[in-house]
Amino acid sequence: LPGELYAAFVLGTKVHANIASFDAEEALQIPGVIAFYTAKDIPGVNDFMPVKSEFSPNVEEVFCSGRILYHGQPVGLVLANTSQAAQKAAKTVCVHYSTDPGTETILPTVKDVADAKRHDRVVNIDYGFTGQSYGEATIPESAIHVSGSYESGGQYHYTMETQTCVCLPLEDGMEVHTATQAITLTQIAISQMLSVPENSLNVSVRRIGGGYGGKASRAVQVACACALACHLTKRSVRLVMTIESNMAVVGKRYGIISNYSAEVTPEGRILRLHNEFLHDAGCNSNEAPDFMQGYYGNCYDKDVWCVVSKTALTDSASNTWCRAPGSTEAYAMIESIIEHIAFVTGSDPLAVRLQNMPNDSPMKPLLQTFLADIEYDRRNGEIAQFNLENRWRKRGIAIVPMKYPVGYFGTLHALVSIYHTDGTVAITHGGIEMGQGINTRAAQVAAKVLGIPVEKIAIKPTTNLTAPNDFCTQASITSEAVAHSVLIACETLLERIAPVRQQHPDVSWEKLTQLCHSQGVDLCATAMYNGVELPSYNVWALGCAEIELDVLTGCVLLRRVDILEDAGKTLNPEIEIGQIEGAFMMGVGLYLTEALSYDRATGELLTNRSWNYRPPGAKDIPVDLRIRLLQNTINPTGVQRSKATGEPAVNMAVVVLFALRNAINAARTDAGMPQEWIPLGAPCTPDRILRHLGNAYDQYLLH
Repeated sequence: LPGELYAAFVLGTKVHANIASFDAEEALQIPGVIAFYTAKDIPGVNDFMPVKSEFSPNVEEVFCSGRILYHGQPVGLVLANTSQAAQKAAKTVCVHYSTDPGTETILPTVKDVADAKRHDRVVNIDYGFTGQSYGEATIPESAIHVSGSYESGGQYHYTMETQTCVCLPLEDGMEVHTATQAITLTQIAISQMLSVPENSLNVSVRRIGGGYGGKASRAVQVACACALACHLTKRSVRLVMTIESNMAVVGKRYGIISNYSAEVTPEGRILRLHNEFLHDAGCNSNEAPDFMQGYYGNCYDKDVWCVVSKTALTDSASNTWCRAPGSTEAYAMIESIIEHIAFVTGSDPLAVRLQNMPNDSPMKPLLQTFLADIEYDRRNGEIAQFNLENRWRKRGIAIVPMKYPVGYFGTLHALVSIYHTDGTVAITHGGIEMGQGINTRAAQVAAKVLGIPVEKIAIKPTTNLTAPNDFCTQASITSEAVAHSVLIACETLLERIAPVRQQHPDVSWEKLTQLCHSQGVDLCATAMYNGVELPSYNVWALGCAEIELDVLTGCVLLRRVDILEDAGKTLNPEIEIGQIEGAFMMGVGLYLTEALSYDRATGELLTNRSWNYRPPGAKDIPVDLRIRLLQNTINPTGVQRSKATGEPAVNMAVVVLFALRNAINAARTDAGMPQEWIPLGAPCTPDRILRHLGNAYDQYLLH
């Protein structure tokens, strides 16, 4: 845009130190550099999480005004005529600290907190549960004791587009184009930061280049910084973060450490289970996953379980929702426990799973059908034979079931307008299109209800004018909620059109809309989903992974993956299959390739770009990936009787760890290693795999 300025964050680097002053003289002398702003330049509230709730009770500053909480925390903003000048100047600004961080140990991860036994870093935010029969459980002498741990690291929201915002001054306020999943929170935060009315802000989102939860609350900080610069300069400002700054500034998926103990029957049925886990909140306890308990039981009977949750404050960016938040960790924990029980009792893991399901569980017949469809028994036998014949390549296969509860909350609008001359339709809604196909679903629903070709429908950007107070796009429910609002709005339009249609039953749609307009029929309707209209439901699914391990390198090849998922009566099968594929592969990244590594002395994130942080690539996709939607099922309470697909499949990706463990055990047998439980965590990268294989130089023989 003409006169547009480019912005870049200045980042704090001395964890635990207090900011004393800034020296921006050298930075401001760089050609093209215009200004440097800090917390002192904020006219209102320095908090990008102003809406306080059980999920966000704490202040999170737009710019740090005192003690540095983590390496990479924004402390200011540089403005320049070019992006290159802004980036250079941001690294040139000198931050002076009034106190030396001293000898206090920097603890960037939950594992660091646990290893250091820093109980002062643990906050008791309890979102666990105790089963009804836990205290009454009787343990016979024949019971087998199983105990162990499971660890999972964080995961970066690796989107195609980094955090991005463009702000333009208007005669009556400001126009904000931001890559956010939460336009309402963005509007409120900017309003309170600038001390301006909310109605002076026009927030608009056409689409974003991926979100996964990383552009919900975290995008608000970026929008606030950009809006402040626009407000102070009265010029258009563009803030596009580099991948390095994005990974340093923005929080990630919660890491966890889980410790468990259980008493089980010789067949593997759980008599009593106690699981205590510690989750990594980052530097702030906002957005704790206190909805995790709904997922933890999976499809098992949890009456004799006790789950205790705790939160660790670490020296890293405040962690946040990441695709399937809470549920990913919950399923990984309980399924790892089930696998451990099977190993200790010498039972088939599937038999142990069946032992712990309620008698009337829909999963039991579904599992038997799935086993037959994927030819599990035959393939399992072939894998055993392959492992006998090959020393340096081993295969493994595993299956996990999933019962994923979906609940509705929040509000979302839809506005549908019919243009009378040519009968075309425009829709705007409160959801954010970020690759999940929400606009396609909205157009399909409108086309079906109105009885017109989908080509006649256009989806317009989401704005806070037509979607006021709407909730964040998250939790896999927004597509259905938007479809529901579009459905109601279209039905309202049909009711208005009906009298005219009765008078002229044979006219074309275009002629009908012209007649409606001539008779004063309102051809614009709005509707709002309110979070209580749609009952909750369960998504049932099964996943099977067959992997091949290169014993010499630790590299893993996904030979075949089968996923069966209940999507109800799907609105668009291609979208659903794409969502399942993408969700599963994001989980594969968590479990196999994406490792966050920190400098223990400074707290700096070292894996801050794709050169050293590795999301799955083309060759990590399974050679044979088979997605099947469960046939002849409907969701009687869902929109068009469909079910959500955006997040559930992430949880099933843990199956690759279990298949990998089976391959590792086969390699250890050939290496003469003892058969013992291998506690695989996430991510299980090649270097970590090699530690378990028992390879020795005297085994590397040519025959």
